[in-house]
Amino acid sequence: MDKKKSLIIGVSVGGALLLALIVVSVVLANRPSALIARATANTLADAERFEAVRVAEDVANGGSVAISANLDKYAKDDLVVQAKYYSDAQKLKGAFEMSLLEDDDVVLRPRLLYNQDSIAFSCPEILDEVYGINIKHLEKNLEGSIFDPDEETDYSLTEEQFDYFLNLKNTLKKDSSLQYDIEKVSSRYTRLATEKLIKYSDVKRSGKTITVGGEKIPCTLITISVDEDSIALIAEDLIDYANDDEELEDLLYRFASNASVYDDPDEMVDEFYDNLDEIEDKLDDLEDIEITLEFYITKSGRRLAQLDGEIEIDDEGCDFSLVIGRNITKSKEISFTYEEKGSKEGYALTYSVKENSSRLYEAEIKIEESNVRRNYYDYDWDYGWDDWSDPGYDEKLETETTTIKIEWDKKDGDLTIKYKGDWYDYVIKGNLLKKGDKYTFVLTNIKSDGTPVSSVKSLGLTVTIDRHDPAPNVPGRYTDITKMSERDFKHFTKDLEEGFEDIWKEYFR
Repeated sequence: MDKKKSLIIGVSVGGALLLALIVVSVVLANRPSALIARATANTLADAERFEAVRVAEDVANGGSVAISANLDKYAKDDLVVQAKYYSDAQKLKGAFEMSLLEDDDVVLRPRLLYNQDSIAFSCPEILDEVYGINIKHLEKNLEGSIFDPDEETDYSLTEEQFDYFLNLKNTLKKDSSLQYDIEKVSSRYTRLATEKLIKYSDVKRSGKTITVGGEKIPCTLITISVDEDSIALIAEDLIDYANDDEELEDLLYRFASNASVYDDPDEMVDEFYDNLDEIEDKLDDLEDIEITLEFYITKSGRRLAQLDGEIEIDDEGCDFSLVIGRNITKSKEISFTYEEKGSKEGYALTYSVKENSSRLYEAEIKIEESNVRRNYYDYDWDYGWDDWSDPGYDEKLETETTTIKIEWDKKDGDLTIKYKGDWYDYVIKGNLLKKGDKYTFVLTNIKSDGTPVSSVKSLGLTVTIDRHDPAPNVPGRYTDITKMSERDFKHFTKDLEEGFEDIWKEYFR
């Protein structure tokens, strides 16, 4: 065979393989499980773009929240209280400080600062020194200290508390990546559960156009139906996978180490796996379960536009529906409804946006809750029912409605929130301005059923959120309380108690 023919055949084979790879990729990408997983992931990614979500993330990882108010109505003098919390969760660093000011003079200013290695506390108006705890050397310093249960002092910790603090250094060392690892493992199990759901269920695929907030959205509709046999198979596969998952076990132990001072992490992890075994043992006893899920996935953008569900277990169950729209960040209407079968009890929540421009944000949240009320008409509290065949009451489905209207002038800052329920009527007014990385809200008025709430205006309540405000560093030098004698620690706590009591008596009524 000459080189020209070989080249043609080689190119043809390579082209065929490339075409086959593209076809397989398209087929795999359009599997129901892949469509659902991708649509859900895209929708969650969109949700993270909400300004409120991004602000919260920034504040948690390098920002601050501050609150201030005038206490002249509650104190003997014109006092202003200020409190501020710095957070940097990714670096396990933060601080809390509070100030009491009289005509700009500091009356009291306690501060608590922490990082992965140390915690420090200061209050110059009461204490002459800075006190703290060295977490790096906590295990060494605690043993034989006044906090050691074996020393049997007035300040000895319980055995559970002592063990918790002995391991605190190792716990914190792993905490910096805990949230990331939880999200990673959760995502893996979500994908696996989706794959198993598709594998063991009756899956149908069709096309349907829905209307959300007046907008027509063409969707791919994936309907999944499962019964008790399918659920048993799905659960069994997930449990088997979890029992062999070393990464999950390590994550559970790390989480348990943070969960409680009084619970042993090993026992908590063992209890988790014992519960899995109990569930697996009961899978053969499942009876009369029918679950139908309908995923409406937008054909353009591959987002989850709507999710409907019906669950029926032993003639009881519920219907629910989550409606998002084409894109959750731009949707004019988002709603969730839930209704129990038979009783029709449930609730409906609708969030609708009238305008969200650079000038104005105007939206409404409507909540409807339905409950069955019983009206007793024939019951003698001394002798019981006159007629046992008659239940003695009427049942009526009643719905309570709550409406929250929000109007915010982004340029001038004027903010009005109207809260109206069947029994309550509130109007909250304030000023919310954004300048750079800062959001500042000043509460100006609250009305309850049309009557202004006294002292609100003079309170001058102000909340400032700063997306980028680094936490102050822990002082390099401080008196470590784990090294203090019982006598010194007693004086330390007494000074604190008496100092705060003196401030309270002097400045507050």
